[in-house]
Amino acid sequence: MSLKPYFMIAGTVPKPQFLLKDQAGREYGVVEHYETDRMRTGGHILLEFISPDPALKVRPMVWVDLENWAVLAGHGKNLPDGDFELGLDAYLQSFSETERELRRDRARQALRFELIRLAEQGYSVAYQEMFPAELTKEDFPSVRVAGDNYIVDDQYLIQPGDFRNQVTLVFVEDRKESKEPATTALLCNWLFGEGYEILQTRFSESQSQRAVQALVENPELEKIYRERLAKMRREGVLLGVKPKPYSPTAPQAPQKPEDGASAGNPRGPGAGPE
Repeated sequence: MSLKPYFMIAGTVPKPQFLLKDQAGREYGVVEHYETDRMRTGGHILLEFISPDPALKVRPMVWVDLENWAVLAGHGKNLPDGDFELGLDAYLQSFSETERELRRDRARQALRFELIRLAEQGYSVAYQEMFPAELTKEDFPSVRVAGDNYIVDDQYLIQPGDFRNQVTLVFVEDRKESKEPATTALLCNWLFGEGYEILQTRFSESQSQRAVQALVENPELEKIYRERLAKMRREGVLLGVKPKPYSPTAPQAPQKPEDGASAGNPRGPGAGPE
C-alpha cells in the first residue's frame, strides 16, 4: 500500500503526531500513516508506535477505522501484549470530535498528495483528477479535427497567489479501441475575457484556431470552467497547497506556436511552472 507518514504529507520535520503511555507504563511517540493512492480508500490510518526503550526492538503497528473511529482489532503487528489494541481503542474514544475530524481531513489530504505537490510546483491540475468521481466522459467537450474526434480535458493553476482566471485545455484523441496511452494533440491556455494562446499543436494553424474557437466562443462552457476554477482553488486552500517560493527570472518573449509541433505531456509548456 502507498502509505506515507503524515509529517511527509504535510511537509514538516519528522515527528510523532501525539504521545501516549500504555497501560503497562510504556511510553510511545505515535506516527500516523495515511494512504496516498487515490485508487484505494482513505478510510483507515496506520499508527506506528515509536518507543525510546531500546529493549523494544520492533515497533507496534495498529490499524484504525476513521469512519467508525475504532481500532481494527486483530490486525495489529508487533503488539507488546494481548491488551494493547483494546487499551488503545479505549484511549482513542477520549478524542474530541474535532480531533477525529482532523484525522479524516488528513486522510482526504493524503489521497491528493501527488496533486498537491504538482500544484505547489506551479503545474496545472486536472479537474477530473481532483474530483475523480464527479465527471463522466459525456461531461468533457468533444471536438472533431481533421476527421478525428478529440476529448478536451480542463486543468487549472491553484497555487496560492496565482489569480489568473485561466483554464488549460488539453486535446486528447478519443481512442475507443486502442490500448496505447493517448498523447496530447493540442495544448492551449484560455484566459477568460482576454483571449487564448496555443502552446503546442500537431495540427495546422487554421485547424488549431478552429478547434479552440469552437470552445472559447461558448459562453456556457466558459461559465462551467469559471465555476470549476473557483472550486479547485477552494479545494487547494482546504488541502493546504503552499505558494511556490519566489525566484525572480529574466523576462522572456512568448514563443509562437509552430505547425506540426509534436505532442507531449499535458503538463507541458505553459501548463507547468512559470
